[in-house]
Amino acid sequence: MLRVRWLTWLCAALLSALPMANGAMAREDVGGELVVYSAPGVSALFEALVEPFAQYTQNKFGVAVKVDIVTRSVPVAWTTLQTEWPNPSGDVYLLYAEHMAEGIRRGYLQPLRPHYSDAEWTRFDPEAMRALDADGYAAPFIMTAIVLAVQSSLPEDAVTGWTDLPGDALKGRFTFDSAMSVGAGYSAVAAAALVQGSDWHDWFKDGRFDEAAARPTLELMRHWAGNALTMTQGSGTIRPLLARGEALASAWWWANTMQEIRDGLPLRIVYPKEGTVTAVQPGPVVTSVTKNPLAAIEWVKFAHSDFSAQVSRKLNYLARIPLTGEDPPPEWKEFTAKAKQVPIDRFRASVLDPAYKEAFIDAYRRIVLQQQ
Repeated sequence: MLRVRWLTWLCAALLSALPMANGAMAREDVGGELVVYSAPGVSALFEALVEPFAQYTQNKFGVAVKVDIVTRSVPVAWTTLQTEWPNPSGDVYLLYAEHMAEGIRRGYLQPLRPHYSDAEWTRFDPEAMRALDADGYAAPFIMTAIVLAVQSSLPEDAVTGWTDLPGDALKGRFTFDSAMSVGAGYSAVAAAALVQGSDWHDWFKDGRFDEAAARPTLELMRHWAGNALTMTQGSGTIRPLLARGEALASAWWWANTMQEIRDGLPLRIVYPKEGTVTAVQPGPVVTSVTKNPLAAIEWVKFAHSDFSAQVSRKLNYLARIPLTGEDPPPEWKEFTAKAKQVPIDRFRASVLDPAYKEAFIDAYRRIVLQQQ
């Protein structure tokens, strides 16, 4: 109830600063319904924006746009978009960067940049914008970062980085995601390459995956796997192992770990001394065939707005990348101060490139899992 009251007050404050609608033309240009495909981790934020957005469009256009949030995993949403094309059920989608890039190539998406002023566009974090490399079709929205979630019971110096994973203190008691199961597993590979000192650029050249160049890193991962409690399949398998104390440490998303600490799980975050691997994920994108383009663009801008930032903070949604001029939450300030960020956006794009993906996964399966 308090959350509803707070959102109602905040929405009223926002609306009071906006101009009223002016004329019937806006009513004719804006349709009354919008379908937005979201992801499980973001849906709470998007759901909280639905009613304020309806009030916002009522005030601006004279039409209270009804937004239907469809929650699916990102890979499922991407598959649905491809299967249903050219008549997709959604107007707006939340996709991974690699899906977005493919969607741009196929003509599925329309650019957002023409709908932003220079002042609005330059508020997006410039480094995140360069990492995303979306060519104006999307703006940076989420920072994914893999840290080490460590049980508070362990001595402070027991775990300081990736090289401590197979040590005596954690032998048989740590976890990391499998690249065969979830996308976070690719981040673990990048972390191993960082430890190994391998230049992963050498793995992907001229449409061919160089297994010999990648083998030392994959053999290190095989060593990790042999000393781990288990290889996990995402947050749903990591949290119970940490909560029961079976895992003393796990490679895990920074935002998820921070939220579990807030919720009382006795953990601390270790920012690996070798580096914290990070990647930027895009905000919502608009299909090129939406029947409600103006409302779709307005939803995207609303999701990136200062109002959305305030809702994010109220919901403790920490992964959202702050805009220039925003006062970020204390957790974000800690992250940027303590994490030696190592961007792996291009690594993920290469691994997931159809030219390389099958060969990479085959090598991962044989070397890491089958120990060949």
